[in-house]
Amino acid sequence: MTRIRRLPDHLVNKIAAGEVVERPASAVKELVENAIDAGATSVAVELGDGGAARIRVSDDGIGMTAEELPLALERHATSKLERDEDLDAIATLGFRGEALAAICAVSRFALTSRARGAAEGARLAGEGGAVARRLAVPAEPGTSVEVRDLFFNTPARLKFLKSPATELAASLRSLAQLALAHPDVQLRAVNNGRPVLTAPRAAGLRERVGALWGWEVAERLLAVDREEHGVRVRGLASPPALTRGNREEIVLIVNGRPVRDPALLGAVLEAYRPTLARDRFPLVVLAVILREADVDVNVHPTKAWVRFRHPRLVYEVLAAALGQALRRPAVVPETPLAGGDGRAPEAAAGVAEQAALFGAAPAAPARGLFGRVLGQVQETFVVSASENEVFFLDQHVAHERVIFERVRRELAEGAPVAQTLLFAEPLDLPPQAQALLGRWREALERLGFAFEGGGEAIVLSAVPAVLKGDEPKRLVEAALDELAGPRAGEPTLDRALAFVACRAAVKANTPLAQEEMERLVAELGRAETPFFCPHGRPIVSRISLHEVRRDLKRSW
Repeated sequence: MTRIRRLPDHLVNKIAAGEVVERPASAVKELVENAIDAGATSVAVELGDGGAARIRVSDDGIGMTAEELPLALERHATSKLERDEDLDAIATLGFRGEALAAICAVSRFALTSRARGAAEGARLAGEGGAVARRLAVPAEPGTSVEVRDLFFNTPARLKFLKSPATELAASLRSLAQLALAHPDVQLRAVNNGRPVLTAPRAAGLRERVGALWGWEVAERLLAVDREEHGVRVRGLASPPALTRGNREEIVLIVNGRPVRDPALLGAVLEAYRPTLARDRFPLVVLAVILREADVDVNVHPTKAWVRFRHPRLVYEVLAAALGQALRRPAVVPETPLAGGDGRAPEAAAGVAEQAALFGAAPAAPARGLFGRVLGQVQETFVVSASENEVFFLDQHVAHERVIFERVRRELAEGAPVAQTLLFAEPLDLPPQAQALLGRWREALERLGFAFEGGGEAIVLSAVPAVLKGDEPKRLVEAALDELAGPRAGEPTLDRALAFVACRAAVKANTPLAQEEMERLVAELGRAETPFFCPHGRPIVSRISLHEVRRDLKRSW
């Protein structure tokens, strides 16, 4: 039987390195964070093969004395904590005293540093965490850390490294996030002698974004700034028309620290959800600023995750800040009033008087956003045209958006109309469905569902009026299937409302009368978010008549 024994220090350091240094990008991030904590105003990063062969980070910070330099290689030796209380209000990027020791434990390293005011610098060199040489050397004020052959003594980790191009991309992502979090620090990076990132000191975030993402992008971003109850959210966010196909340009910063927080990311995406298709993502740089004591960064050795003392408050302030920026009049272009598409006002008024599938007649005239209705294609797409474009509208998702906003208005004015069942319907639900209904019951009842009892004896007595044609029991089962799907989380009224709207909307392959199509297009034109359904699917496909005329060589 194996007896318990102490692990040797070199093995302990290798184990710690596996937590802190996942790949070259992790080492780059930790070394640059140390430089920023040291008060650097300029940081230079030199990489070889994306960091796998060589990493060198040089800064002009406060530096270290010859006596302090060996301590930097010891685990849990740090200048950033003195007392127990310091751990409850961390104001620096690093604090654990692990990163440098972990990096040097799995590499061949050289540290050179000169403290401000010192006559000369000091240099340590070695490999695997062991110092082989100590020298007094001339050096510029600041610190330089050089790392070669990362993971040379941990072949299991070495074999998982990706191609140099992939490792470089990961290192640049980390550097770009730190550059966005600290615009007042100059940051330059080269790879194999070629410049790959240049971020001069910037007067503000927009200038820093311009250096990294391009000035054309930076000029289009919306300013975000909101403060409530000691939580401030400020930064830049793209309008709905400016998107990417991935989430790499969603940068979230907490007290100067780029973080990977799923709930913060969820709050960002939720703020954009009504305006973006499912496979599109915004460009966002948001800094959350709050008291150090209200955030715990001592969650993981990489310090990439945080916990908030009041998480709901932080997420709600962030979502409100983004929503405020996205609702500005300049974000959504103005659209012409009815008649701007060439139709007489009397004709528009005639459509407004139609009482049919798509709700009561509106008090105000239609805006004519999608022009004049031409007809229906494949009993699924409504076709309309303005002077400059032809629109193909998916009738199901268009109607879904119309119902969603109509019921939401009814909620704001009171309660939506419910249809009482002639005979209450007992619900025979499995235990997991009963638990899910318990979580979502309040949201569903606000929409017009009525339940009596609980657990295995629950009975359905009413449904929303817009769903009165559905079989009641199957309706509840479908709702629970939808609400338990991949996006399951804390119950929200909009999630439940999106289900109701989708269920009530006219389906594809359904013929519509001319007046029904006109009613649908008119109501969609008045919607707050007319281009995407509540689930994020696009509603409209456009064809430019200018391009049609060009293709057909029509010049009149």
